[in-house]
Amino acid sequence: MMKAFLCLTAFVFSFVLLAQDVPPTSEPTPAPLPSDDLTVFNSSRLIARASLNDGYALPAASILGIADIKINNRGDVAFDVDVLGGLDLSAIWFTPHMGEGSAVYRSSIADRLLTDPGLNNKGDLVFSQFDFGINDGVFKYDAIARSVTLVLRPGTDTALSFPAINDVGTILTRATNDAGDRSFRLLRGTTVTELAREGVVGPQGKTASYLFTPVLNNQGFVAAKVRLGERGQVDESQPDEIRLWRPDGTYEIVAQDINAQPASLFLRFGNSVSLSDSKHVAFVATISGDRQGVFLFGEGKVKAIAIEGQGELEAIEAFSPMVNSKGLVVFRGRLKSGKSAIFKADWNAFKVVVKQGDLVPSDLETAKIYDREDNQGFIGTPSINDSGVIAFHAGILSKDGERFLGQAIYVLSTATPADQR
Repeated sequence: MMKAFLCLTAFVFSFVLLAQDVPPTSEPTPAPLPSDDLTVFNSSRLIARASLNDGYALPAASILGIADIKINNRGDVAFDVDVLGGLDLSAIWFTPHMGEGSAVYRSSIADRLLTDPGLNNKGDLVFSQFDFGINDGVFKYDAIARSVTLVLRPGTDTALSFPAINDVGTILTRATNDAGDRSFRLLRGTTVTELAREGVVGPQGKTASYLFTPVLNNQGFVAAKVRLGERGQVDESQPDEIRLWRPDGTYEIVAQDINAQPASLFLRFGNSVSLSDSKHVAFVATISGDRQGVFLFGEGKVKAIAIEGQGELEAIEAFSPMVNSKGLVVFRGRLKSGKSAIFKADWNAFKVVVKQGDLVPSDLETAKIYDREDNQGFIGTPSINDSGVIAFHAGILSKDGERFLGQAIYVLSTATPADQR
């Protein structure tokens, strides 16, 4: 199957997005101490394992591709499966907290793909079904009714990307029409409103030439990176800003790059941001010396919480940082030892919570995070809930490193009393 081959190829060569910049008001006190194998092992729980030969929670011959993992405040976990049980069917997999996982939706047309699902704290999910140049719409899984319905039809849209849902049922997606223009749309009940659109003058007299990945919180705020300019002016020399939209459609500017504001310390921004219910915005940016940093906006200020070269942090990997309502951020990076790792950070410090080579439990035997040189080990973007529990996706090996055991989904408890205040 071409689809399965592409998914496996994607895993072998690992996956990278793009990250970028913003100016620190002060640099953090670095605390990237290597994680302890026993601590990681005892704090981790296997959610699912995909392998061509067997599997845990998933049917044998399932392939996860580059699934980003979502976790909500109840501890429910959701992700997409590119190939379910060796069939040309994608699926949305949902595992309730401490419960048994299941496919709550299988693609209705062979070879159709599914986006990473959006997940709210009630266990509701939203996702889009698509093929290249084709979109079948945005679907919603209702956790109470345990049913899936088509909630947003594509019309003339060729893509409905990055669907998200909050606890009051508002749904956000980025739509691309047949002319190639992107817009942010909100679905409240049966009413669709447009928050922003490329190629038109906005409320502050600015025109967006490119709208990047939008994110939504439970208060109805939306955050995203926006490139400014006329249609077609999308190269890196165009001004970029990170915006935070209010529920009434107005917005504030969280940060600007040097093309938008010459006095800015930010040379470039990463393409994706995250947003908490406390209106924190976390993002990656490039600053002087071509160094990347993870930055956190909150209470009207932006602060660097991790910068490449501090402590044992060699590089920030090109995946969006994720932030919870306590202001705790999880992000991917590479240590000076060469190992990839997942870090947790707050306003004052950052530390490793799991890295390549760490021991983790599996349904077969004691395993370890994939640590061969041909791969970063971790896959996609991890997430964190308000209890400080992290969900992540990684390749795993036997403890001796001789056998590949598959792709695995874990939850890792990193909570401390301070995290739960």
